[in-house]
Amino acid sequence: MSETIEHIAAVLSQRGLLKDQTLPGHQEVTGLTFNSRDVQEGQIFFCKGKAFKEAYLREALERGACAYISEQTYSVEAPALIVKDIRLAMSVVADFFYKKPYQAFHLTGITGTKGKTTTTGYLQSIFQEVEGNRSAYLSSSHFDDGLEAGASHMTTPEALELFRRFDHARESGCQYFTMEVSSQALKYGRVAEVEFEVGAFLNISPDHISPVEHPNFEDYFQSKLKLFQHSKVAVLNKDSDHFDRILQAAQSSETVEKILTVSMKDESADYYACEVESKPEGEHFTLKTADFTGRVVMAMPGIFNIENALVAIAIARYYGVSYADILKGLARCKAQGRMEIYHSKRYPIQVVVDFAHNKLSFEKLFQAAREMYPKAKVTIVFGAPGNKAESRRKDLGQVAGKWADHIIVTMDDPGTEDPQKISEEILVAIHEQKATAQVVIDRPKAIALAFDQAVESQEETVILLAGKGDEDTMKLDGKDCPYATDTYYALKKLEELDR
Repeated sequence: MSETIEHIAAVLSQRGLLKDQTLPGHQEVTGLTFNSRDVQEGQIFFCKGKAFKEAYLREALERGACAYISEQTYSVEAPALIVKDIRLAMSVVADFFYKKPYQAFHLTGITGTKGKTTTTGYLQSIFQEVEGNRSAYLSSSHFDDGLEAGASHMTTPEALELFRRFDHARESGCQYFTMEVSSQALKYGRVAEVEFEVGAFLNISPDHISPVEHPNFEDYFQSKLKLFQHSKVAVLNKDSDHFDRILQAAQSSETVEKILTVSMKDESADYYACEVESKPEGEHFTLKTADFTGRVVMAMPGIFNIENALVAIAIARYYGVSYADILKGLARCKAQGRMEIYHSKRYPIQVVVDFAHNKLSFEKLFQAAREMYPKAKVTIVFGAPGNKAESRRKDLGQVAGKWADHIIVTMDDPGTEDPQKISEEILVAIHEQKATAQVVIDRPKAIALAFDQAVESQEETVILLAGKGDEDTMKLDGKDCPYATDTYYALKKLEELDR
């Protein structure tokens, strides 16, 4: 990429974002960053975040940054562009610097309270069946942009990283790019300059409500609905709560040209699922559309996953993917940390590892467990994160108290908060449901205890390990500490029991 600071200043001025500037002569820009430790010679450094310190800027300049963009002037000798909104400026500059890279492929954005990662996985699996195709994706757990792949650190990255991923996908010749779009990304403008060919809205339920995220449900909902301001085609789930408002937002969008609907309840939907058979090895259902009626076999269990599959089918068909490739993709797709089911060979114990971490996903997880194992006692091991989504503590406690036969509360990314305090807040909600629970802060010990108690009871038991999925870190004291995954501890205990 070859742009100059003068060009970038002109773009910011045209958008009404530039307040002041201190420019050198002609200065080429080699890249964009907001991480002072990763600065390379000739890059522009963005000063962002409530915790930003001038020391970060000085470090960036020492490492070779050619200028900085900020909402305020700092006492450093360096070219500067002072802007009204740093987050929007990041998106505008990234879009300009990388020359709208998302126009090189079919870009899909998926939002919703539950199911974003699973739906992204379904689409990735389907696209891999298309001959000669290369596809990229960004999810809350992993990413693959065609040039780089690895673990994700947030659902939707900041604009600078996002556009760099787009650029990689363009460079590597990807035809499809599927990404999760979080409410925070929509609220704070990370995707302000992104144009999605398809925007999918899976569902909505209260979540991410806290002083550092969304002050209330309405703010959360309105943030999600902004997806339609950036989408050409909208795919909607008619079975979602508040569907009328979701539909209205899509219909009133100035960018949405086409609306596709999916449903398990309303056969007037464009993509309708019926005649469902739920099995531990996966879901089977009949798909009915204007041009197809046939059975779909999914490799993932959980009736709630059918809604996600319908959305993936609708998107793939819009892009012209054949039903044959769609069916093959769904038949082989298994998402790590999502409805992973294991069982003991000696004892009547089933274990389900799932990422369920909010009210809606908890309810769906319990419903699936009751449907698959109607005679089994249900034990759940879970916690709630620290430093965010404080409403989950009450929500998860209430749902667990209503559905579970036995509850073990443990840690789940407490961050800088006391996990004991978080657990006690969850207990209050559990007790409101007239249920009881025990607290075992150490998560591996909590998982082991659930198995030991199931063996001792001699009853058929399904153990739900909820919240972490395949995550291999635990946020403790402000650090990401290694964690061997819930699946590891479950399989380790099963191996011990089955010897």
